[in-house]
Order: sequence, then C-alpha cells, then structure tokens
Amino acid sequence: MDSKRLVVIDGYSLLYRAFFATRYLSTSDGRPTNALFGFVSMLFNILEKQKPHAIVVALDAPGKTFRHAEFESYKATRRETQDELKVQLKEARKLINTLGIPTVEVIGFEADDVVGTISKLAEENGYHATILTGDLDALQLVDACVSVMTMKIGVSDTITYGPQEVIDRYGFGPEFIPDFKALKGDTSDNIPGVAGIGDKSGSELIVRFGTIESIIENMAEVEPKHRKKLEGNEAQMLQSKYLATIVRDVELVYDFKPFVLNANQMEAAVALMENYEFRQHVRRAPVVLGMYLDGRSPSLSDKPVVVSDEDLLVINQKVENFDELLAFVGEHPYSVFFSTTGEQTDLFEEPVRKAFIAVAKDVREASESDGLRLIEAKPGLAILHDAKPAFKKVGAALSQPHFDSFLAAFVLRSERSNYPLRDLVQGYLDFAPPETPEQMAAALHLLEAPLRERLGKEDQTRVLEEIEMPLIPILAEMEKLGIKASREGLAQFSRELQKTIEETTATVHELCGEEFNIGSPKQLGFILFEKMQIQGGQKTKTGWATGVEVLGELAASHDVCVKVLQWRELSKLKSTYADALQGLIKADGRLHTTYSQTGAATGRLSSNDPNLQNIPIRTELGRGIRKSFHADDGYLLLSLDYSQIELRILAHMCGEPALVQAFLRREDVHAVTAKLMFNLAEEPPSKEQRRLAKMLNFAVLYGVSEYGLAQQLGTGFGFAEAKELIRVYNERFPTVKNFTDSIVVEARSKGFTTTLYGRRRYFPEIHAPKIMDRKAAERQAVNAPIQGTAADMMKLAMIAANQVLQGRRTRMLLTVHDELLFEMAVGEESILEELRSSMEQALPLRVPVEVDAKVGPTWDDMMVVPKSASPVADAFMGHE
Repeated sequence: MDSKRLVVIDGYSLLYRAFFATRYLSTSDGRPTNALFGFVSMLFNILEKQKPHAIVVALDAPGKTFRHAEFESYKATRRETQDELKVQLKEARKLINTLGIPTVEVIGFEADDVVGTISKLAEENGYHATILTGDLDALQLVDACVSVMTMKIGVSDTITYGPQEVIDRYGFGPEFIPDFKALKGDTSDNIPGVAGIGDKSGSELIVRFGTIESIIENMAEVEPKHRKKLEGNEAQMLQSKYLATIVRDVELVYDFKPFVLNANQMEAAVALMENYEFRQHVRRAPVVLGMYLDGRSPSLSDKPVVVSDEDLLVINQKVENFDELLAFVGEHPYSVFFSTTGEQTDLFEEPVRKAFIAVAKDVREASESDGLRLIEAKPGLAILHDAKPAFKKVGAALSQPHFDSFLAAFVLRSERSNYPLRDLVQGYLDFAPPETPEQMAAALHLLEAPLRERLGKEDQTRVLEEIEMPLIPILAEMEKLGIKASREGLAQFSRELQKTIEETTATVHELCGEEFNIGSPKQLGFILFEKMQIQGGQKTKTGWATGVEVLGELAASHDVCVKVLQWRELSKLKSTYADALQGLIKADGRLHTTYSQTGAATGRLSSNDPNLQNIPIRTELGRGIRKSFHADDGYLLLSLDYSQIELRILAHMCGEPALVQAFLRREDVHAVTAKLMFNLAEEPPSKEQRRLAKMLNFAVLYGVSEYGLAQQLGTGFGFAEAKELIRVYNERFPTVKNFTDSIVVEARSKGFTTTLYGRRRYFPEIHAPKIMDRKAAERQAVNAPIQGTAADMMKLAMIAANQVLQGRRTRMLLTVHDELLFEMAVGEESILEELRSSMEQALPLRVPVEVDAKVGPTWDDMMVVPKSASPVADAFMGHE
C-alpha cells in the first residue's frame, strides 16, 4: 500500500453526478438509491485500485459563500435539488460516517475550495492526491502531485487527468482553466462569459495569450473578430475568473489520519448497504473494505465472493432409465435445463440433445424425452427458465410449475427486453455465470431462493404465484389448440383486396396526373409536395416525410392523401393478413399463435407468429379478415369482451364521484362527462360534445399532452383549444387530476408505480436530464397502474374461466386485448353466463365490471347476447 497517497472526494458533486448517470434505482419499499449506488461504486473502485493511505470527503456547508457576496446571481440558475436526491444526500452522510471516513466542510466556502486546500496541504506533506469528483472545475488543481478522476459515461467508465491529459483535452495546461471559463462562461454556475466566445475561440485566445490579464494587456494584438467581442467586457472577465478560481488556502483542519476500519464499522456499513439492497456491493465489501480492516478480521475479510464448482455441487451422473430418474427426484423440487447444439430454432426440435436435472445439490444427465416425461409426471415440482415451451411440448393441461425464473425476473424488472439465465445468475448468485449444462441446471436450482426473496420484499409474490405461473399451462394449451381458419376465405378476401387496391391505385394516379410507385416514400413525397405543391409537408434529411402523422393531418383538405392512406391500409391488410395467414394454417386447419407473457412492460400478453392482436376490429376491412376465423364442427364462437375496463379502473382508483356514479347507474360515461364539461342541464350532449368528452377521458388514461390531444381532435383544434379543454376537464374532475398528479409524484419518489394487484413498473427516465424524456416517462407512469391493472384483470379472468371450463367441451382459443374468444360446444350454452360472471368477478372494483357477449359461427358474424337480469348487478348500487 502506498503510504503517501490521499483520495479527496468531492462528496455532493459525486452524488449529484451519480444521481443522473445511474438509472433510477429504489429499494423494495420505494426509497431512492441510485445516487448512493453510484457513489459506493466509485468509492469501492478507487479503494480497490489506488489503495490510498488516507481518504477524506469534502462537503458543501449550508448557506451562501463568498462568491455570492461577489456576484449575487452566482449559481442562481441551478434548479432546486430534487427530493429523491436530497434523501440520498442525508443517507450518504450516514454511510460515510459509518465507514469512519472524515468529512470537512467550511461555512462560506464551497466543497471545491475544501478540495483545493486539502490537495495543496497534501503536496506540502509529501502526498500524491487523487481528487474524485463529478465536476471538471477541479481540473485547475491538476499538477505533478494532484490528479483528478471523473466519470465519462455512467459511473464505471472513468478517466484520470494528469497535466498532459488536461493539455490533450483543452490545448493548454490546468492553470488556465479559470481563464477559459471566464471567456466562455459556465452555465451550471451562472458565471457569465463573453457573448460569441465559445470553446474553440476561447481555446485559441488562451493558447496565444495565456491569462485573462494578458489578453486585456495585449488587446491590440487580438484578432479584430474576437477583439470587438472582448472590448468593454474586461471587468466582467476578471470577475468571472475570480468566481471560477478554486481557493486553496481555506482555514481548516485535516490530520491525514490513515484510513482504518474496525470490524464493527465494517459490519455496520455492510448492514447499511443491505438495507439499501445493494446486493452487488454487499458481495464486494468483504474484499474491498477487508483491505482496510484493523487486524484483518478473518470473519469478514476472508469471506468468499465467488463460489467455486465444488460449491455448485455439480455431480454429473447419467440416469440409466426413467424409473431411476423418478426415484432420483422423489418429491423434491427439481430444475431442468435442456442443452442444445448448433443453431437453436425451436426448443424441442433438433438439435436438442440432453436434459440436465438438478435436485438439491446433485445434477444428473438424462435424455430429452425423459426430461419431458418427468415434467409431465411431476409438473408441480418443476423449476424451469421459461416453462411454457416444455409444457406445450408435453401436450397436456398441467398444473403450474413449482417455479419459473424467467417469469420471476420479468415480474421484478418488466422494462427489460430479455432475461438470460446467465445474467440472472450473475446478478442474484455469488458466482460467475455458469458455462456447462450441468452448471446451468445447478444454478437454475439455486436461483429460486434469491428471486423469491426479492419478490417477497417487493410484495410481488402473488403476481408471480397467482397470475403469471398459473397462466403457463393455460397459454400452452391455447397455443396447441389454435383457431379454425379458412384458407379459401382468406384467398377470396385477398382477391377482393387486390381489386380494391388496383382501383385505389388508379384513383391516386388520376389525382396526381401520372403513374408512380405509391409505396415509395421518395416518389410520393416528390409528387405531393413538389409537383402538386401541397402545403404542410415536412422536409427531412432523406426527403419528404410521408408518414401517417403528416398525411393524416392533410387528409381533411386533400383527397389524394385520403386515398394514399386507404391504399396503405389495403396493402398492409393483404400482405400481412390475407396472404400471410394462408401459409400459416397448419394441417389441422387451424392457426396457432404464440403468446408472450414478457412482451410488454405493462404486463399485457403479446401475440406472435402470427400476431392476431393487430387485426383491425373497427373497420369494415378488418371484418373481412375476421370472417375467415370460424368455429369447428359442433361448436360456436363465443366472444367475451370487457366493456370500458380501463375507465372503470380509473374510476375505482381515483374515486371521482361523477365517474363512479355513472358506472353504478349504468349510464353512458362519456355523455356524463360531456354534461359536466359543457355545463349541460337536462338536455343530452351533442354528438360532437360526446366525442370530445370521450377523447378527454382517454387522454387522461394515456397521459396525452396538449399537443397530442390537438392532433387527435382533428381539424379546427389547435394547441390552445386542446389546452383549454384539458384545463376545463381538470376543473370539472379535480379528483382525477389529483390522482394523476399523485401517480407522477409516486413515480418520481419511488421510481415505480404499482397496479391494484401489486405489479410494479419502473421508470428510470423519470429523472432524465432532458425534459422530453422526463415528460414521456411521466405520461407512461400515469397510464401504467391503469393499463397494468387491466392486464392483471385479463390474466386473472383467463385463470378463472379455465376453472369454469374444467370437465366441459367448451375451450378457450384466443385472448385479444380485453377480449377472450372461446369455442363453445353446442349444448353447453349455459356456460356463457358462468364464463361472463367469472370474468366480471376476476378482480372486483368499486364500480361494476361488465362483459359484453357475442355468439356466432365466425369471429365476424356474431350476435350480441344481453346479460340476464341478476341481483348481483343491483348490489353495486350505493357501493362507494
């Protein structure tokens, strides 16, 4: 250890930088921790790499400094410190004190001045000092004995500046940093610069003349283009340099006491990090902090942070037969990892070769077929990473697995795009990512405990246990069953579409006066905006913008734009559905989609290969596709669709009396909204008033901005009109406004929002430096609890409906947004009301949940089935 190395940490600067450089993190009970996490990361890195003899943290004392006395507007433009950071600043003091690291703060001076003074004292006492900071102002302190370490990106990508690195960056030495800031200014500190002088011109002046004083003294030699900007600003430049110069002679006391920890301090620091839920730092602490323990306590410093193969206990023994495998497993939970060779296309198609089954601390190798037979025989004991493909392969409606690490990871962090097993092992277990199939099986077995622990801390256990895992066998069965589709029906519709496409193409060409490729954005843009001179086009780097947002705006006044949009819809419908679906119909005459439980951060199910959730349902053209989906012989299709479910959830969550009463009385909620919006007494709202009310109700649901609402409202509505409508809505429905505001506050404070069932969605961009990113995150945060609750309700409805179906021939085929589609067996018509009731009671609200029912031979040709009178409906009346 170098006995003459000192680390000086600019405390608040580092915490501030870490707050914005680290994605938003919080504990399971909602305490923000991202600044603390980044701070500890940097502290551990510098302790590990530099092994300093002493360490000190400089902090900003409360109150104004001498710079404010010199310049009243100093730092006046800095925005108020966010509450989520303020909380962490207090916790940082606690952590620093727990570690026994001395802190120094001096009233009237900034932490920069404390850093500058201590680094100078360090030189005078024979130390080499490293300054750890998030502020490049400290570069002026760099010399042969002082270096500055700061972050480039995030908190792990760092750079250390010595004198040469400063020269490489700026073209001049560290001593000229205050002069440079005096010329170009510093917006973060509100130090005025010289108008028109930027990085390049400021650097040129410093390289040629040196200090501000030298520039002023030699003003006649300054290039005229710069001189006219500098003349008259001499006093300001000198004042700005004074403000930018770090003081190095503050009266303070620091004794360079060696950094030594005792066992109690280390245990207390580790306990704090456990309280912050810094799993990674807790694992590193025994090694990093252990180097500074007084007496090197073996109970702490020698604690292993990497578990070896022996600790994994991977004893690879081949199972001779299936009976031996059953005996090996017994009644213990077991994990199964299927190994593959070559390019994997389908989990249980070639080239799958082997299964590795782990029980307790042992791993056995079995054939793929024996692994699947084991899952079929003991599904409720299986631990898998993405269980649905295996359950689907087995081909029976099984009970849910014992545990699915894939779904557990999704519930914990739904915003991620993928959840590789190796990444989870690295994040939740104390050893390097597994490499061999045996290690994968053993690691998968060991993952259950920490994932369950985290779910418990976040109160999300029931999201996994009561929603996601029970859905696995249900979805597997739905995927295996599929839905009947008519290849000839799709082919006929494709021919009809082709004829309409040709007619639409001819119309577009006639309106434009020439033939061209409508599908080419370049050709279309040229025709519309250059040849036809249509106003309102938007030029981009690659040509004219011809997206739906542009053409949709112009469609009200230009028929050609209407026809182009029609041509696109027809073409997409033909290629994506009418043509593509024909080739996807299997030998059984059915289409088999694949559902993903992890495809949307809200918890919504997504449909792939083919995507049956994007078929247009509100247009005549979309009906043409739905006609081709039909019931099997001896069955009718039954559609059960939640009515206005997200608005009902909003009414439940916010308790807005007008919305709650409208649903309790079975009134038209949009008409009720319109009456309040436009101060209507007894007369019913006009069609336009109801339309506006409906748009506003959904604008609240989806956090639509004034600009977005103006676009949705269409011709005649600009930003001002949309803003006024939102103002009136908020005035008429104050409870809704208070609710949405509280959601944003919660998201800022905790970093996440929750559904009624406890499902979390995280919003790391809620503290983004860019206002556009923050606003987008706030809009998503407003919608997340509502849409997420709707997703939970739909999944619970599928589980409840599946219970009703037990022992019946009727079966569940598809889920599309808020709709469930069944094949109802002829003779089992009474099941309709049982299924409807199961959906309505899946997640009770303070307002009645209603499900619309339709029955028919095809997905399009369906008859509405009104709900039979029921005393249950009356029970909601008066329930507040």
